[in-house]
Amino acid sequence: MARINSFSIVMAMFFAYGLVVLSPGLASRVILESISKSPNVPNIEFLVACSKKLTPDCGESIFMNIFGNASKPISDHCCHLLVATGRPCHNGLVNNIINRVPGYKTNETITRPRSVQIWNKCALVA
Repeated sequence: MARINSFSIVMAMFFAYGLVVLSPGLASRVILESISKSPNVPNIEFLVACSKKLTPDCGESIFMNIFGNASKPISDHCCHLLVATGRPCHNGLVNNIINRVPGYKTNETITRPRSVQIWNKCALVA
């Protein structure tokens, strides 16, 4: 539960990351937070560009399936968008959140395999 509360705080800044065009949801705040804590990351422009390739709803769905407890699977449409971003984008965004946002590193053994499973499922759909 503490993770969800800190997650909500983090999400407020999350999508300045490039998902500024997205809704002010949980995922967007986390992405903004991860980017704001990463001003010297050499690939920051790459990550911002990657985040802009997803719609707000798809970004939220993918995020919640990796980092949250989503009960709804990722739609085929969102899978197509995810695969269109490319695996380097997907991995870069996931790595940035895990490494830069407090509270996400502790669940890395759960979230990294979820990330791979989601990518593999979406790659089959796309």
